[in-house]
Amino acid sequence: MAFFLVERYVPSMPAADIHAAIARINVPQAQVRHLWTILVRAEDTCLSVFEASDVEAVVQATAQAGFPFDRVVEVTPVVGSAVESAP
Repeated sequence: MAFFLVERYVPSMPAADIHAAIARINVPQAQVRHLWTILVRAEDTCLSVFEASDVEAVVQATAQAGFPFDRVVEVTPVVGSAVESAP
């Protein structure tokens, strides 16, 4: 498994709407696992980290949830509990 950062430009999107969109991605049949999301209000930006087999799985899950994104990149966690399970 790998880790992916999803960046979204979300002007005026309420946190409740972001939470609902993440919940649509985080379903049992999804091949991705949501780790965390942070909303940067000053930048109208939402950053999410997912664990998945590949970038395409993240792109598909996000598209199926109807939660558009601007960019998806593979990342390497360096701090936190997710690192404990990383190879």
